[in-house]
Amino acid sequence: MLKNSIFIIFFALFLNACSFKTKALIQTNNEGIFIQAKKNQSINLHIHNPSKIPTNLENKLIEKFKDLNFNLKDKNADYDIFINIVDFKKYSYAQRLRSSNTKFFFNNFDRIDDVFEMEVENYYIMQVNLQINSHNLSQKTSLLARTTHLGNLNDVKQALEDKIIEQIISFFYF
Repeated sequence: MLKNSIFIIFFALFLNACSFKTKALIQTNNEGIFIQAKKNQSINLHIHNPSKIPTNLENKLIEKFKDLNFNLKDKNADYDIFINIVDFKKYSYAQRLRSSNTKFFFNNFDRIDDVFEMEVENYYIMQVNLQINSHNLSQKTSLLARTTHLGNLNDVKQALEDKIIEQIISFFYF
C-alpha cells in the first residue's frame, strides 16, 4: 500500500512537471501588419542591432523604400519603422535513414545495411522584430527568414536580408 501511494505521488509529480510549457528556441510574435500607404509619404527608419551582425539591411531597405516613392525624414514622418535584428544562426537537422528491404530478403546477409545513413540538412535563420508606428496606429511582428544556401556566409546574409526586406515591403499596400 505504501509503495502504491509513493508511486502515485511520483507519477503525479512527473505529470505535473511535464505539463509546464518549455521555452522555444526562437520567440516570435506572428501578428500581421497591414498598412494602406500613399505615394510620396515619409518614413523614419530606426535599426537596432544588439546581435552585432554586420549587415547591409538599412541601406537596402532605404533603397527599396525610395523605389516605392517614399521620402526619408528624421522627424515628423508618416511612418516610424523600428527594426531590431535579433538573431542570425546556423541550424542543423539530421535524420537516420535505413532500408530494411535487404534484411527482409537476404536475412542479414549484408552487414553494410546495419550502418545507418544520415540525411543532414543545414540552414540559416535570421530573426528580426519589427514595429511600424503611424500617427494613429502601432503594429508589430517578428519576421523569420530561412535559407539553405550555404556556399558563402556573405551570400547567406544577403539572401536572408533580401527575404526580410521583401517581407517588410509587403506590409505596405498602395
